Amino acid sequence: MAALVLVSVAVAGCTGETPGTATPTPGTSPSSAPSAAPEDPNVPKVANPLDASAFVGDVCKLLPAAAAAELGFTAPGESKGEGSNPGCSWQIRGKADSLLIILGSGNREKGMGGIAGLHKAKEAGQLRFLEPGPEVDGYPTVYYGLQDRRASGSCDLAVGVADDLAISTLAKGYDNEQDSCGTAQKLASAVIKTLKGA
Repeated sequence: MAALVLVSVAVAGCTGETPGTATPTPGTSPSSAPSAAPEDPNVPKVANPLDASAFVGDVCKLLPAAAAAELGFTAPGESKGEGSNPGCSWQIRGKADSLLIILGSGNREKGMGGIAGLHKAKEAGQLRFLEPGPEVDGYPTVYYGLQDRRASGSCDLAVGVADDLAISTLAKGYDNEQDSCGTAQKLASAVIKTLKGA
């Protein structure tokens, strides 16, 4: 089940801009790749794409030790191979709380990258739950999954860092929706700060 959801998570790092396009209006941006398909008005555009290609080989570097400690995780992250999408997880010994970052680079390669890819996965029945989330540091997010597990303390959040790349920041094992989704949003913010500094 996890692999199915992860397949729909978007892929890393796109910095291309289309030359000769007009200045975008607020909330829109030029497409980073030409597409014959009409654009989905429900999919927010990424105004300032970030390049995550340097982290494909080591997703754990997206969350520096100091940022992980601020979230309560002092043990190093552990690399995870989730199909074609690399990831990294953090645990707290003796507690259920855990974090997971999944870089959707494999989804990008399959043409299923970004928040648009999650919408396609929902339309195809791979996801049953997809709902817009709050912007994090100016980047669009969605909550997604096989089901909505936020009330039980597990929050699956994907942040669009490029039109064809999303990074999932998952917080699991928390007491409630506020704690899990608050943590997932803080994790997304830490990832964005890392990408901006790369």
